[in-house]
Amino acid sequence: MKWSIGIDGGHQPLSMSFTNTTSELLVSTTNRKLMLINLFRGSAIKQMDLDDDVTVMKQSRIICCGTADGRVVMRDPRSLKVENYILAHSGTITDLDIAGNIVITCGFSSRGGALAPDGMIKMFDIRTMRALAPIPFPSGPTFLRFHPRLTSTVVGASPNGQFQFCNAVNTSEATFYQAQVSGVLSALDFSSSGELLAFADSAGVVSLWSEKNEARVNFNSRLTEFADQPPPPSEIKITDDSPLSLIGMPYYSTRLLSAWPEKLTFEVGQSAPKVPAEVLANVKTIDFVGYASNPRTSRRNQNLASARKARKEVSEVPKFRSEQDREKYFGKRGAQDNQDTDDEQSKNQRASSTPKYYKRVEIKYSKFGVEDFDFGFYNKTHYGGLETDITNSYANSLLQVMFFTRPLREVVKGHIKMSCAKEYCLACELGFLFRMLEDSLGANCQATNFLRAFKTIPQASALGLFEPDQPSSATNYATLIQNFNRFILERIQFELGDDTRMLVIPRPYSTLSTTMQQIFGLQLQAISQCQCSALNARDTCPFVVDLQYPKRVVGGKTADSTFVGILQSSINRVSSTKAWCETCKKYQPTSQYRKLQRPPNVLSINACATTEEELELFRADPTFVPARLALVFDNDELSILHLDDEQLLPSSPTALVAVYELSASVVEIREEKQLPHLVSHIRTGNNGVQEWIVFNDFMVQPVSETEPRTYHKWKNPCVLQYKIIDLDMVQDFRMLPTTPHARGLREMVLLNSSSLSLCSRRKERDLKIAYRLLKPAELPNQRGYLCALDAEFVALSKDEAEIRSDGTRSVIKPSRLSLARVTVLRGDGSDEGVPFIDEYISTTEEVVDYLTEFSGIKCKGRTLFAISFNLKVGRTIDWSYLPAGDLDIALSRHPLVSLKSAYKKLRLLVDLGCVFVGHGLKKDFRIINILVPPDQVIDTVDIFFIQNRQRKLSLRFLAWCLLRLDIQSETHDSSEDARTVSFVGARSFDFP
Repeated sequence: MKWSIGIDGGHQPLSMSFTNTTSELLVSTTNRKLMLINLFRGSAIKQMDLDDDVTVMKQSRIICCGTADGRVVMRDPRSLKVENYILAHSGTITDLDIAGNIVITCGFSSRGGALAPDGMIKMFDIRTMRALAPIPFPSGPTFLRFHPRLTSTVVGASPNGQFQFCNAVNTSEATFYQAQVSGVLSALDFSSSGELLAFADSAGVVSLWSEKNEARVNFNSRLTEFADQPPPPSEIKITDDSPLSLIGMPYYSTRLLSAWPEKLTFEVGQSAPKVPAEVLANVKTIDFVGYASNPRTSRRNQNLASARKARKEVSEVPKFRSEQDREKYFGKRGAQDNQDTDDEQSKNQRASSTPKYYKRVEIKYSKFGVEDFDFGFYNKTHYGGLETDITNSYANSLLQVMFFTRPLREVVKGHIKMSCAKEYCLACELGFLFRMLEDSLGANCQATNFLRAFKTIPQASALGLFEPDQPSSATNYATLIQNFNRFILERIQFELGDDTRMLVIPRPYSTLSTTMQQIFGLQLQAISQCQCSALNARDTCPFVVDLQYPKRVVGGKTADSTFVGILQSSINRVSSTKAWCETCKKYQPTSQYRKLQRPPNVLSINACATTEEELELFRADPTFVPARLALVFDNDELSILHLDDEQLLPSSPTALVAVYELSASVVEIREEKQLPHLVSHIRTGNNGVQEWIVFNDFMVQPVSETEPRTYHKWKNPCVLQYKIIDLDMVQDFRMLPTTPHARGLREMVLLNSSSLSLCSRRKERDLKIAYRLLKPAELPNQRGYLCALDAEFVALSKDEAEIRSDGTRSVIKPSRLSLARVTVLRGDGSDEGVPFIDEYISTTEEVVDYLTEFSGIKCKGRTLFAISFNLKVGRTIDWSYLPAGDLDIALSRHPLVSLKSAYKKLRLLVDLGCVFVGHGLKKDFRIINILVPPDQVIDTVDIFFIQNRQRKLSLRFLAWCLLRLDIQSETHDSSEDARTVSFVGARSFDFP
């Protein structure tokens, strides 16, 4: 069954007929509705109300509908509007037929207040809408048919099997036959050849009449070809000693009927678990009720069926790190259950059509937060993945592609080593993110700061580049990532500035190009030609090619529908429009076309495949997207070739040939009953070995070479990127600032204070500055410089959680925190313990919770007053003022800086090799969105970790236990915590 359509309210169809096309079916129902059904879609495309039931329909040039009140209604087969009607009977019409302009009907008439079969076959001419001489049929006809070849011959049949063959022109010529039927007649029809008459009765018997011995059903009949009968299998004698392999398995090459697709399998419940044998053995019956002691083989009040189902759901994600450590220390419980669950999971995986590395991945949260999630379960490579619990994380796939584009990576890395005054600079944030991915070595990273800066750009909001708050399957992520690809390259070009003309890819450019134009630029010449032959040319340099697919022309032929043909026509785009002509001084039809001046170094392509026909081009042929292609410039003409392994390049001496290899692709994954997401394939090189890696957010896995060019119904193309093959040999980054050890950079970042509070014209003496900047002699000159660090945070959004039936709280989405204060102390020297960074971070986003109890950050200040009465003095008012908000630029008494300014200082300390001492630094660095190598971190949480109790000690407890200090008595203070943790870290060396 291909499709089915139900009728509301349990109603049934009454009659049906084709319209003027066989792709549309007209159906009348018992609830007086007329439905137009498209047979290709399997859906009702139109529905209208009727004033009476339509019992029979026939189609010719018009659609004749016989109603229950005796009318023949004629409708237009296109618009279905009523054109005219004839009142044929006073009762229900049982059947009608039409041949040319003649309509015949039979039905019931009202006699004595009751309906009786009408003994006449009535005829009407639809040209004049008049009745013709009726044909008498005494026994009362129920079925009528015109002969398909002899259109003047009418066949009528009564319920008891009496047939009358008569001439519609000469009604006196009639022949009667009696058929032996069981019950009453239920159906009647001719074959298309007119040589066979078939009728059926209520007993389920179909009779076939013919006047010829060898009658044909239709004039194009052919004998049915049957397959040759296979020889019977040889007889096999089975004895008690016969092996089972004597009976062979059937050979099959197609999918078995028993292999049901996943969408047709449903969970129908599970039978109650059997009572364990040890319980039945100890049952005591009292008053027909059995009692038994608990054998302690399962938990109290546990539903075994639900427990197995829960284990099956959890098995698709790894166990939390805390659970793994607990099992490692205390031993593993339920090994047999886990093994069974793993077997079920492997079976489910084999039954699924989508590979595991393409499925949507989500982060699960335990009571210890996201740090307890095992990301290593999804990534066994040394490439870093990106997390998904951030708004607009759909950009992760393209960010990975940009990271592996080395010229772009080096340019933005050089940008962060220069002075940039923009608070929200995507080029800076991209450079910080790329530094994290370089140092990750397989660890997961977050694009939090980049996406936060991206969300502040009004142009991105105007272009609709922001992901909806609630993900929906209706979101078109393919269009979203293609628009983001075009926007982000243009934005980086804008933020780097047009004057950034450092030569990173030496080529014979026609003009001095910017760094982004050197990497992605397509130097095009847009030419407009008027009818008067006047030419107007201008140079453009886009970064992305949007594919434009050919349209069908008359005759069903299309233009070149190969990938290289579509790419060539998309680059050299030709169009016609009306434009102003300076020569003609009026608007004239103008031909516009583009010419590529030189081959780009990196060719970024938006697939822009939106219709099924365009997507089918990618799905039908695995080699549709070439692994290698060539751009050939010969005599100022561009041609693009699909290079096979054995194909030779053109040998023309005047031809300029640029060969490209596919380096990355981004695809959209759309599974049934799942939210869509994006995945990227990237060709990476490690020690000269090329391999393809799939990046599905934080799931990273190698794939075959053909996987990036293979597409399915659930896998749609989005972005393709080609690199010129000599790019690695030509690129030169010596002009870029590649080292963080330049003294000027250290002095610019660490020896200066860029407080936003001072920028708001507040006096420095009004600020409470609790740190002392580093002196030039104190700058870290070698790796291992010791620093004590502590950070405080505020909440920008609260967490989303659900309470389960057992009372436990499960976090669906954690709260979003932002850095509010960071303190870094000197770890050695004469000023040990003196902070050189103690800054409060300004934020433009709304803070929902300052977490004052844990962060020490206060919200906006308030003026309070108290009114008191004195008998002598009278009323007095006492004023008191609470301190101003710590993060308010206009009122704060602390030095406020931007997040980027504070981040840049921490980034420099990490690059200089400083070693950080702190308490819970893993979580702090995660929220700050910076990755610090493990050999540069001394975390007192891990040092004093009680493994047998799986407990992490607080800093307040360690300070009292080791130093006899009472800290955090009222609230937290990052300066106090950093100073305390440096002393606790020093005491840790006293223990074995």
